[in-house]
Amino acid sequence: QVLSGCAIIVRGQPRGGPPPERQINLSNIRAGNLARRGAPGQPDAKDTPDEPWGFPAREFLRKKLIGKEVCFTVEYKTPQGREYGMVYLGKDTSGENIAESLVAEGLASRREGIRANNPEQSRLAELEEQAKSAKKGMWSEGTGSHTVRDLKYSIENPRHFVDSLHQKPVNAIIEHVRDGSVVRALLLPDYYLVTVMLSGIKCPTFKREADAPEVPEPFAAEAKFFTESRLLQRDVQIVLESCHNQNILGTILHPARLGVPSDPRASSPLEQNGNITELLLKEGFARCVDWSIAVYTRGADKLRAAERFAKERKLRIWRDYVAPTANLDQKDKQFVAKVMQVLNADAIVVKLNSGDHKTIHLSSIRPPRLEGDSAQDKNRKLRPLYDIPYMFEAREFLRKKLIGKKVNVSVDYIRPASSATETVPAFSERTCATVSIGGINIAEALVSKGLATVLRYRQDDDQRSAHYDELLAAEAR
Repeated sequence: QVLSGCAIIVRGQPRGGPPPERQINLSNIRAGNLARRGAPGQPDAKDTPDEPWGFPAREFLRKKLIGKEVCFTVEYKTPQGREYGMVYLGKDTSGENIAESLVAEGLASRREGIRANNPEQSRLAELEEQAKSAKKGMWSEGTGSHTVRDLKYSIENPRHFVDSLHQKPVNAIIEHVRDGSVVRALLLPDYYLVTVMLSGIKCPTFKREADAPEVPEPFAAEAKFFTESRLLQRDVQIVLESCHNQNILGTILHPARLGVPSDPRASSPLEQNGNITELLLKEGFARCVDWSIAVYTRGADKLRAAERFAKERKLRIWRDYVAPTANLDQKDKQFVAKVMQVLNADAIVVKLNSGDHKTIHLSSIRPPRLEGDSAQDKNRKLRPLYDIPYMFEAREFLRKKLIGKKVNVSVDYIRPASSATETVPAFSERTCATVSIGGINIAEALVSKGLATVLRYRQDDDQRSAHYDELLAAEAR
């Protein structure tokens, strides 16, 4: 990371986890300070703007150094622990001297009061005189006010702002990574500083409590480092997709990894670039979240597939994962059967090839019911179909579509039997599946006709339809 025109953060190679950070301040030179926000919670605190040529100096270093290998020497350390030294591009001190390059471009000046009594300081003095003669950077005519950004720290109407961009990729610089799936980005060319949450996913976070140190959830530090090492202070494009409770949701497109060429057949920028959202899922650093997955530009199926890849390999956050149908043989997971009876709007009886009959419940949907009539109420009375609005229509829809027909059954999960309590009736074991005929998902057809609703789950509940996102989309229509 480049903190300013004369301070950088370096890290070693990761070994078994994120490597420690170290700040190096460039000796003997001074560059303009960058803008700072006033301290929150202090009414008298004011925002400080960029000093002239401060941002160009930062950008010069950012483009030259981010992601590159550098060599540094420490000349001295203050009592407060700040380290000052020289930074060179490459593996040793024969590389480009970064402080000299800044001074030569007129983006930094020699610190006053330092006597040129050694070769390094004499060289800085010589380069500064050359920059002055050539009127480079801060030595050019004028005040340098054109280099001061008009930073916008907040957006009055985030939803209108997002809608106005029509999901076109916006150039940006990632300025801060809060956790693996939340970043602070500087949108160009208008300098909006916005927080962006990655659409459709969530990484482990850092628990923050008053007067207590941050406590990372398992794999939170690793997920943050994964995103930082790829995105922090990189030039990216962001597709701003939606707005939720004043939070902006988006997808970040970054240059494809070195040595991995872009696919010439890709039809959109989303396919030509690296996509941190899918990478985080595939590496087991994130899970899909239902509340924002529908706005993901490439489609929820891409995210579910990436998550499934990590689950099957038990990567990181999925190290203890057990599939809902892990104990079923393949022949019991997917089969063709004949529909013999429609029990109600979400349950049918099918005849297997063996001649046995089996009750199948449609995954992740709820049939019509009276308002205030809870399925968990032990004392509720069974009502005739025609007493419940649309229940008869829903059952008739299934009867006319399915009776006597062969259907494809794909088991999504087995809901275990539960014993009765004071308030909840007993339930026998239920086989919940996706039932399709002629390529049509019957549950989705019911939902799209308004004859069933989609169940909502806890985020960590895996017992759901394999086509859950399609069900949600059908309900939204």
